[in-house]
Amino acid sequence: MIKQESYIEQMIVSLRTRLLVMGASVEIAVDNMKKAVADLNVGTAQAVIENDDDIDAMENEIDASSLALLARTQPVAKDLRFVVSALRMVVDMERIGDECTSICSQVVLMKDADKKQIMDYVGEHLQSATDAFRSALKLMRNNNAEEALTMQHTDDEALQSEVAIIERMMRELECNDHTVAHPDPVLIMHLILLVHSLTRIWRRSANIAGHIYFASLGDSLKHAPEKMKAERLHF
Repeated sequence: MIKQESYIEQMIVSLRTRLLVMGASVEIAVDNMKKAVADLNVGTAQAVIENDDDIDAMENEIDASSLALLARTQPVAKDLRFVVSALRMVVDMERIGDECTSICSQVVLMKDADKKQIMDYVGEHLQSATDAFRSALKLMRNNNAEEALTMQHTDDEALQSEVAIIERMMRELECNDHTVAHPDPVLIMHLILLVHSLTRIWRRSANIAGHIYFASLGDSLKHAPEKMKAERLHF
């Protein structure tokens, strides 16, 4: 029994290490994507696109390790929650890598655009999305479920920010004041796709926080406020 518990513990530690390695790789992709957007740097954008296969390979490796752990050890309680959460987290991290690739594809298409104009539209959204991922990664590294509560409203914030940006773009496109410079409709199309990908990064970062919360406490992060309120009323 002791040997079995030790074996499970070793496999959990190995799985956690692989998750952190994948998280670090996705963090590099996110950071480089941010630089590519801010500087309209095609070289950096292409590097992100080319390195996406490495992230995909890590997802497959972690999936295989997780399924092997489930089959060989049949973990229960907290160990089982961690493995289930790991399977979910790698999906979100892989999708974040995909969104970085999509954004960088837009950067390549916008290489001759005005950097200042682009950042004026998307700068705050870009910062918030990348900050959300860094926060989620910090939670993963520290395994801090309680701090995950700080990200419980992230989903709504991401959507509200995206809607505000798109509404502004539409207003400027439809403006009838000929003394005001209108944005290029093609550029706006690229920016809408870029902003939508940033929103997905932002929201998937919130998903990761939710998986960490579930793995540790066995509860849904989205329902945490209601549960805490009910507990206070019961007390």
